[in-house]
Amino acid sequence: MLSRHAEGLFWAGRYLERASYITRMLDVASVQQLERSPRSAAQVWRDLLRVLYLEEPFAAAHGEDISTSNVTEFLVFDRGNPSSVVSAVSEARTNVMNVRDVVPIELLESVNRLHIGVTGDSLRVRAEHGPHEVYESLAGLSRAVTGAIDEAMPRDDGYRFLMAGRLLERSEMTCRMIDVNRTVAGADASAWFAVLRSVSGFHAFMRAHGPLAPANDAVLFMLHDPGFPFGVLHCLRRTWALLGEIEGADGWKSTREAGRLMAGIEFADIPDVTDDSLAGLLDRLEQGIRRVSEALHNDLYQFGGDPMLYSFEAI
Repeated sequence: MLSRHAEGLFWAGRYLERASYITRMLDVASVQQLERSPRSAAQVWRDLLRVLYLEEPFAAAHGEDISTSNVTEFLVFDRGNPSSVVSAVSEARTNVMNVRDVVPIELLESVNRLHIGVTGDSLRVRAEHGPHEVYESLAGLSRAVTGAIDEAMPRDDGYRFLMAGRLLERSEMTCRMIDVNRTVAGADASAWFAVLRSVSGFHAFMRAHGPLAPANDAVLFMLHDPGFPFGVLHCLRRTWALLGEIEGADGWKSTREAGRLMAGIEFADIPDVTDDSLAGLLDRLEQGIRRVSEALHNDLYQFGGDPMLYSFEAI
């Protein structure tokens, strides 16, 4: 596979997962802020913007008016925000279109439908009725893309690069979601149950731990459970396995970086949710995920060529 095709698929996976996960984080935060006083509600949005590293860009666009409508506009529709859903979807579509000769038509169609949905007027009309309408529509379009990947893509190197991108982005976003809820909710188990619902893990968690489980069990489940599809350990294990299966990838640094990162979380002691060292662990995981991504970029262009001609880097 050409390096530019491989990297295009990798970043398509990352952007698609980013758009989906930002929608999930918005949905969780919107539910939490409804249960709080106006002052506390604004803090929920501030914490979300902080975790996404978007406090200053939001202030430049909207000042101190941290309302639900402004946050939805900034994180979903704002084309000037490179981390918004519409920007992520547009970048994903660009990457997919540039590798359209190596992906199935079903994936092209589902990505186009997602792009039309997020850039068209109908979603803005639904936003007038409430943010949940927006989040629900985006979630349905994102699930259609996931279905196209699962059912139509052959399990070749193209699939491996695409899925590696999705899984790395998912693991990083799970870390960020834990971080934002750690600061907002602390040891409030009901708030963690809302987070688990957003990542489709509530029923699995309840079967394993029951309704009286403390917040620490929810954090451990999202970080350490090897069978939870949105869990960090599960994502890193699959990423390591996928990179190891790529043809000609023997000796790649990215595979070793992924293995080290996987082992680090697998054998780590997970701090309590109220322990400040949990923030340090999450930060180390995010830094490790970035190292894997950078190592993969370098592996793809280790034999020369100008990667800037072919890459579609995250902003």
